[in-house]
Amino acid sequence: MEEISAEQLASQLYQEGVSNFESGNYQQAIALLDRARALAVLETTLGGEILIWLANAYDAVGKTEEAISICRGLKKHSVNSVRKSARYMLGILTAPQLSKLEGVVSEVPILQSPDTYQSKPVARTKSSSDAEKKPFREVFLEKPNTNSNNNFLWFAIAISLLLLAIWVAK
Repeated sequence: MEEISAEQLASQLYQEGVSNFESGNYQQAIALLDRARALAVLETTLGGEILIWLANAYDAVGKTEEAISICRGLKKHSVNSVRKSARYMLGILTAPQLSKLEGVVSEVPILQSPDTYQSKPVARTKSSSDAEKKPFREVFLEKPNTNSNNNFLWFAIAISLLLLAIWVAK
């Protein structure tokens, strides 16, 4: 029987972890990616990718602080693409939350494959099983201020009419 190296096993666990993440099995993805992390050389591309996906999985289950901690550790990784991914994720994970608009709900499509789209009803309440299935955090929008006086618009209209009157008078 052929023996498998730690790096090969880490690669298999990584691929299974990514597959589980993409299927919405975030807890299973975390378990597999943690095992892969223990076996991989973390300074390699594979090690960095394992940690990036692990951070994604932690964020998906609401453990954003753990995800942020992993990304901060990867900012000085030896592989440029891993550093870049970590900085990008860190920007998203640490971005300030926007305030919620009352009564505004946006539907986000759930894609089973790139060629399919099926509209799903929007649920108003969150259950614990919903939190496990959503790969993204909810982002609330701020209502724009529509009560402000727009004096510039009236000024621009007046100037335009004055210039039009001068041009017609010539």
